[in-house]
Amino acid sequence: MSQRVLAIVSAIALTLVAAPAFAEPASPPAPPINWQPCAEKPEVECGAVEVPVDWSKPNGETLQMAVARRKATSPEQRIGSLIYLEGGPGVSGVSTVLDAAPFSPEITSRFDVVGFDARGAAGSAGVRCDAGLLENMPEFVPDGTAEQFDSLRGYVEQLGNSCRQHSGALLDNLDTGSVANDVDVLRAGLGEERVSLFGFSYGTLTGQMYAERFPHRVRALLLDSVVDHSLDTEELVTTGAVSAEDSFNEFVKWCAETRSCALHGEDVTALFDTLYERAKRGELNRPGSNEKMTPTALSEIMTRGAYGPVWPSMAARLKSLRDEGYADVAARDVDERNAIPDETALFCADWNTRIDSARRFQQLWDAQAQAASQLRYSMFWKFASLCASWPAESKNPQHEPRLSGPAPVLIMNALHDPTSGYNWATEVDRQIESAELLTYDGWGHGVYDRSQCTVRAADRYLIDLTVPKPGAHCSAVPPEQQGGAPTQLAIGH
Repeated sequence: MSQRVLAIVSAIALTLVAAPAFAEPASPPAPPINWQPCAEKPEVECGAVEVPVDWSKPNGETLQMAVARRKATSPEQRIGSLIYLEGGPGVSGVSTVLDAAPFSPEITSRFDVVGFDARGAAGSAGVRCDAGLLENMPEFVPDGTAEQFDSLRGYVEQLGNSCRQHSGALLDNLDTGSVANDVDVLRAGLGEERVSLFGFSYGTLTGQMYAERFPHRVRALLLDSVVDHSLDTEELVTTGAVSAEDSFNEFVKWCAETRSCALHGEDVTALFDTLYERAKRGELNRPGSNEKMTPTALSEIMTRGAYGPVWPSMAARLKSLRDEGYADVAARDVDERNAIPDETALFCADWNTRIDSARRFQQLWDAQAQAASQLRYSMFWKFASLCASWPAESKNPQHEPRLSGPAPVLIMNALHDPTSGYNWATEVDRQIESAELLTYDGWGHGVYDRSQCTVRAADRYLIDLTVPKPGAHCSAVPPEQQGGAPTQLAIGH
C-alpha cells in the first residue's frame, strides 16, 4: 500500500477506533484513481481503490475495490460526483454504471456518476462459498423439533466454514460500516471535498452508515426504498412479512379487476393456499423442471414478482404451478468442489439475529406467519435463520442511524413495496431528523424512475438540494403505463 493511501486509511481507522461515537476523521488527500477505459465499454472509465481488509488494521492485508465512472456530459455545468450505492447486498455497482447510469439525462449531464462493487461482491474480492452446500439449502420452515434446529445449525456451520476457506479474513469484515469507510477513500480518490450519494435498497444502509461516520463529506443523500437497520430479529421478519403480504394482496386485487389476468375470476388466495400445502407435502415442482418447490420458495416467487411489479407473469406462474407442478423430483448433479458467490455473509455482517433454541425458532416463525397469514413468509426469514448461527461477528449490528450532518436527506418509498416496506420508510423518516419522505402511491421496489413526479423530485433534490414539502406524494402509475419498470435488484437479489 502506498504511503499516501496508508495515511488516509490510518486516519480513518484510528479515529473510528478511538472515538466513543462516530467522529469524522481529517483525511489527508488520497492518490487519484488511475482511470482507464473499461474493456466492456470504453466510454466508461474503470479503476480500483485500495482499502484495508480489516479497518482496525490499516497496515494489514488490503483488497482492490472495483470502481467505474461515467463523466458528466456537460462538464461546464458539472456539480460533482454522484456515488451510486447499489443494493443486494452483493449486486455489482460497476455493472450498473457499465450498463447505463440509472438516472435522467439532467443528472448525467451535471454529475460524474460513480459506481463500485462493495467489498465481498463481484469485482471487489467477492465472497465465494461451497456450491454443493448453496445448491442444497435446507428448508427453513421449522417443524418444532430440536433435531431440525440442530441440523440447520450444523448446515450453517458447514456453509460458513466453506465461505471462510474460500474468502479468508474478509469474511469477518463485510459490514456496511467498513463499506462506508471504503467509500470515503473513494471520495478522496475522486478529489472531492463532498459527494452526493444515491442509495438503492440495501445500498441505503451504506448511505446511512456513511452519513453517520462522515457527515460533513455529504452534499446530498437520497435513500430510495430504504432499509430500517434498527429492527431486532422478530421485527425484521414480521415487518418484512407484512410488506410482502400487502403486495400480494395488491396483486390479488389487480387480478380480480383485470380480465387479462390468467387467473381472472378465480379465487387466487385459495389457489395459493392449495399450492402451499402441496409444497409442504413435497408434491410441487417448478414447471418444466425436476426441481422441488419448497413452501418458502413459493412465497418468495410471489414477493420477487412484486418488485416490478410483474403481475401478469405472477398470475401465469401460479397457473402453471397448478397445472404442471407434479413432475418427478430428480437429484441435482452438483460439483461440491466448486465455489460460487453468495450474499449470506454480507447480510450477516450487519444483522445479529442469534436464535438460541428450537422453541425460539418456532416462535419467530409463528409471529411471522401470523403477521402474514397468506404468504406466511418474509424473504428475510432465510437470512435470519442463516445468520442465527453464522460463524462470523456482526461488526455493524442493528442500531438507529446517528445522523447529525448539515445536509438534508431525501427518502423515497413506494406505498406498496414488497421488500423495503413503507413501514420501514416511515420509521427511518422518524429516526433521521433532517429527512423528508416522498411517498410514491404505487407498487414495486425502487421509486426514482416510476413517474415524471418521482424523477422531478429526486432531480431537484440532487441538483438544487430542494426537498419536497412534508407529506409530499407522487400519484401511482399503473405498471403497464410506465416507460419500463425499474430493473434494479433488491435485498437478497
